[in-house]
Amino acid sequence: MKRREILKWIFAGGAAGVFGYMGLKTVVYFLPRPPKKVFVKAEELPPAGTLKVKEEFFMVRPSDGHLRILSRRCPHLGCTVNYSSGEDLFICPCHQSRFALTGAYLSGPAKKDLVKIKWEKVEGGIILEIPG
Repeated sequence: MKRREILKWIFAGGAAGVFGYMGLKTVVYFLPRPPKKVFVKAEELPPAGTLKVKEEFFMVRPSDGHLRILSRRCPHLGCTVNYSSGEDLFICPCHQSRFALTGAYLSGPAKKDLVKIKWEKVEGGIILEIPG
């Protein structure tokens, strides 16, 4: 085998490895991520007529006592939505999309409601299923 052939095989093997790695990373990027399970203790739940802001979600319990858990990820571009106590709304800081306390879309470029997070009651609290 000549030196030129050896270098050609080394280059071809390196190129195949790089492109294979990039292809694998591309496939993994587009695969759906599994949901994240979060346990919230019963004493951390908001009382009726209040709201609690967590890192990834809002816990809203209006005066009727029905608990709603909403994602803080804006449906427009994924920015973290904040609560404005003065306006009693959820507002996205990136493009000013506005949402009611029910998570319903009011205005701005989002055009969709905030995602409602599924939860189930268990002993000692609730378990949330946050989308990946």
